[in-house]
Amino acid sequence: MDALIAFWRQPSSTYRNFQLVFTILTLNFVIPAFSYAIAPHIVAEQFNSINNLLGGQQYTFPEEMSRLWRYLGAANVMTLGLMCFMLQINLRKFKVILFPLVFLKGYNALLFLLGFFAAPEYRSLLAVALFDFLTTAAFIFFAGRAIKEIETISDQVLVPKPGILPWP
Repeated sequence: MDALIAFWRQPSSTYRNFQLVFTILTLNFVIPAFSYAIAPHIVAEQFNSINNLLGGQQYTFPEEMSRLWRYLGAANVMTLGLMCFMLQINLRKFKVILFPLVFLKGYNALLFLLGFFAAPEYRSLLAVALFDFLTTAAFIFFAGRAIKEIETISDQVLVPKPGILPWP
């Protein structure tokens, strides 16, 4: 309980908020990465449900049948989760990871947006693009503000303390 109180009352609210948001983002990538690899039909059903909700046409391309692109996508999403986790572990040391994180997610958002322009009947593509642009903005906003604020704050007062794991 003391750790939770220390977390909420620490001198850097932006670092606390960064930790909260990046915990959600890490889980948002790691959990789906497993489903992309082992239960692709769930992702396909979700995509179609969103598309139907938005009034789009049924997406009939069998994405879940492509092991090549499915595994590549799962690996990329798991890498996003790893990068978010590394930033959480030591934002000061791994802040350079923010650049490839933003690039990968931003480029993904752009591709989905272009996919929507090529096939506007699949409105889920636009929904994914907008969500990915929002996620990219969250990376920049929360990590960027926390990086700036912790420049003048000692690691000793941050909760969790940066570098809590014994690896680099």
